Amino acid sequence: MASRRSSWDIAPIDIQFGDLNHLNDVMKVMESAFPKAYGEAWNYHQCRSMLVMPSAKLLIALQQDIICGFVISRQAADEEELLMIAVSPERQCRGVGYLLLEHMLQAARSHCVSAVFLEMRTDNPARILYDKFGFHQIGLRKDYYTGPNMEKFDAVTYKAILTN
Repeated sequence: MASRRSSWDIAPIDIQFGDLNHLNDVMKVMESAFPKAYGEAWNYHQCRSMLVMPSAKLLIALQQDIICGFVISRQAADEEELLMIAVSPERQCRGVGYLLLEHMLQAARSHCVSAVFLEMRTDNPARILYDKFGFHQIGLRKDYYTGPNMEKFDAVTYKAILTN
């Protein structure tokens, strides 16, 4: 029996800058992408308060006009912090995160950013993606995340040096 690919699987991904008008759809991705057990996801008000800052950027991944992923970052001087990246579970491991991170880093370079930092849970499988882009571990934060049952999880700090 031959398998069929859905149009969702073959539709192109469009990466573009977003704004507060996209926040409700971004929150749908956020809520589905992050397991509640780790306490990593932001709520609507946290995202909104970050996105109104002039140094903050939102990149969205659209497929068939549906937001299937996003990146929130902010720049300070010549450094940028990747604050949040998420991809809808049904789109994970299909290149969406790669495209988002690639575009975020290109935008950072165009704004004369020399280094990008991020923090993530120590056992987060996204580590494989960050390694592909030259991020390396520079620190460890004990008990950084707190899950809903007050369980604590460590975070690693990563850094990538950007060259033009």
